[in-house]
Amino acid sequence: MTPSEAFRRGSVPAATPLPGTLAQLTDAAFLDVLFRDGPSSRAQIAKSTGISKPTISESAQRLLGSGRILEVGQTATGMRGRSAILCDVNPSYGHSLGVVLERGYVAVRVLDYRGAVLCENQIEADDENLPAGITHARDLIARCSDEVETPLLAAAISVAAPIDPRTQTVRQLPDAPFTGSVPDFARALQIEPISPLLVDNDVNWATIAESRIGSMQDADNFLYVYLGAGIGAGLFLSGGLHRGSNGTAGEIGFLRTASGETVMRRLGRSPVGTPDGRSIDLGRVRSLLDNDPPGPAMDEFLDDLAHAIVNVATTVDPGRIAVGGPLSEVSQVAEGLRRRIEGTALSGLEMTISPLGRTAPLQGAAIGALELARRLRSHATPENVGTTDNFDTRGEE
Repeated sequence: MTPSEAFRRGSVPAATPLPGTLAQLTDAAFLDVLFRDGPSSRAQIAKSTGISKPTISESAQRLLGSGRILEVGQTATGMRGRSAILCDVNPSYGHSLGVVLERGYVAVRVLDYRGAVLCENQIEADDENLPAGITHARDLIARCSDEVETPLLAAAISVAAPIDPRTQTVRQLPDAPFTGSVPDFARALQIEPISPLLVDNDVNWATIAESRIGSMQDADNFLYVYLGAGIGAGLFLSGGLHRGSNGTAGEIGFLRTASGETVMRRLGRSPVGTPDGRSIDLGRVRSLLDNDPPGPAMDEFLDDLAHAIVNVATTVDPGRIAVGGPLSEVSQVAEGLRRRIEGTALSGLEMTISPLGRTAPLQGAAIGALELARRLRSHATPENVGTTDNFDTRGEE
């Protein structure tokens, strides 16, 4: 719920808020309108939020003083042509940083305060563990730092591994495709220690992106499945991301097969696996699909994936599934999964291919960092990221 909704619906806590809290709520409501609608007059903002004009004028002075907004011009209003001063978000107030760390892939994206992309760098490497990915990420962040002069407000890190939501550290699991741990991501990435930092699983970030700018913007419940070097699922239930008690919700790669081994171990040791048996060889999958017909190895691969996905869907009943990641862009994989999933699901399941492809975790992390930066000095906390009561991400592509 946005601050403006809180004012209109009377859902601010029953206890009388302190003056500072009211000011923060008003400022957040003011900014909500600018992020959503662009340049607006004080009168327009007062009408949109339901907050009095004098209170909105006081908020404008605070936001102008802090540098978060700018006066950008005037517009003629009313029968006599009186002009109203327009306010807009100051894109140079600061920037946010999203970082992706995966097996064989590292990327960073920097957004200004309005949400426009200032810098983006990525690299495909032979990194098989997190410390190696950290080294590449530091280099990519340094390149962006040379291009961006505004202060860093917040950062979000996407890691291809389960993350403990309490400590924001990697949970070590057997058969994980991406190994290693980092006790302090801010220090490891040389991010300013005063900047708030969020760390989460790559598939959780992809799920957030799918709900904001992907195929599930109108869905309160869906299952997101990421197919890459590893496989995982994100659970978006009742309008928010479900991480679980220990951050392992949706780890379908660790479901047990009839033989007792995990799905990820079975796939890693199959003809589509990498030499170390810990991940899926994307090139190998594509080469097998070049055969006509692809052969039993691909049938087994798709059967295993569909079986894991349907088991989760049977448990949580999401109604809709979005499939993303590098392998979702391979038509034979997508259609093979669709036939198997829709043919064996207990209840009706609508499967959609995500339009975000490989970049979903990066887009999700960038969104999370931007929301944290925007909420930094208002009423919200990092726990709000991933729910539907955050700012719209206008300008994020």
